[in-house]
Amino acid sequence: MRIALIDLGTNTFHLLIAEIKQKKFDILYKTNVPVKLGEGRINDNIIIPNAFERGINCLETFAKTIKNYHVDKVKATATSAVRSAENGQDFVKVVKEKTAIEIEIISGDEEAELIYQGVKLSGGIQDLSLIMDIGGGSVEFILCDTQNLIWKKSYNIGAARL
Repeated sequence: MRIALIDLGTNTFHLLIAEIKQKKFDILYKTNVPVKLGEGRINDNIIIPNAFERGINCLETFAKTIKNYHVDKVKATATSAVRSAENGQDFVKVVKEKTAIEIEIISGDEEAELIYQGVKLSGGIQDLSLIMDIGGGSVEFILCDTQNLIWKKSYNIGAARL
């Protein structure tokens, strides 16, 4: 089975396409595009028209790549910029209309959980650890050990908001 994963960050959109075979995966394609969705008025909770258009154009390109790779399943998640924008749902709707990509807007807590799971799977947690993920629209702090996520918090103070 082929899957495509899309991460719609405040500054950068990422696309990864992989082939899954018996609990193993091979990366077939990987890219990131500096869309800068949070440019302009992120602190006013607005995706400005130019950023909105850049995001749509990027996802139209991603959709073509996904089609060319004959992907079976697409998972797209949006974080801080879309989550906090008054027109974030409009962005999600236009993306679906133009590309058929369905975007899930995740909460800051869900984002922190996914960060923890990713770092844990990478083997990067050896002991009691504090993970800090500095994104464009938010910063997540995660206190954990090799077995448990102990505490997590997401703050809307990412690099694009400063």
